Amino acid sequence: MTTDAPLIALTGGSGFVGRRVGEALRGRGYRIRHLARRAPAGADEWQSFDLGAPDGVSLAGCSALIHLAAHIPTDHGALWEAERCVRLNALGTLHLVDAAVRAGVGHILQTGSANAYAPCSDPPREDAPLFPASRGYYLGSKILQEIHATQRCRDGDARLQTLRLASVYGPGQAIGAPAAMVRAALAGGPIKARGSFGADFVHVDDVVQALLILLEGDAPSGAFNVGSGVRTTIAQLARTLSALTGAPVEDEAGATDDQGFSALNIDRMLALGYRPTPLKDGLPSLLRP
Repeated sequence: MTTDAPLIALTGGSGFVGRRVGEALRGRGYRIRHLARRAPAGADEWQSFDLGAPDGVSLAGCSALIHLAAHIPTDHGALWEAERCVRLNALGTLHLVDAAVRAGVGHILQTGSANAYAPCSDPPREDAPLFPASRGYYLGSKILQEIHATQRCRDGDARLQTLRLASVYGPGQAIGAPAAMVRAALAGGPIKARGSFGADFVHVDDVVQALLILLEGDAPSGAFNVGSGVRTTIAQLARTLSALTGAPVEDEAGATDDQGFSALNIDRMLALGYRPTPLKDGLPSLLRP
């Protein structure tokens, strides 16, 4: 890699998604300036950065900023988490984006959440209303993050693209339903399936695919749904894992009223060449050592 290769500023590079993004960027010849509390192994450049105290961050020389870092509360219903989510996700991002605009970074990509759409019967497009039915404090802060970042980029004439991510799964995932069910399957089962909760599950490598399409293409500012376009229930997920591993499925009593989330309309990304991985093809990647 040469020193004149494009330099990308990256937050969240040590996270589940961020690690795959970093690997992909390096594989395509980019240099990375990691903005993080600690320097990741093999970092090209590192700068101490905290969303809670983002002032003073330097983005000089960066051709783009990819912002993946976020505060995800351990208790989505705790009132004290509401203030923290807004301070870190919305206001922390605003200060980071402001630093990028002032440094002349003309292209900013950030991740939002597709689970922030208001409940609807049809797969939501990017212009559908945003009003989450659950996990309101966290998802509300992600909506506010979009609003603040969009306003600052409009004022600073920077291109801002928000990837509204569905429920991401893949190798290296530590939390979430797919990870827990895979651990149960690898232990011989049973794989527990409860209720009718469902979501649009998207493979982490598809998130990387979408991000690279936007980073290297000429798509305009705006939001982009990144998912599979298919809603999968927990019961369907359990049966797919059972077919792959032979582990038994145990249907638990006591279904909740939480139906989860709908599939996404991903037409905007499909038009740019994005092609998602079907769940049955993506789940085996979690089963490999």
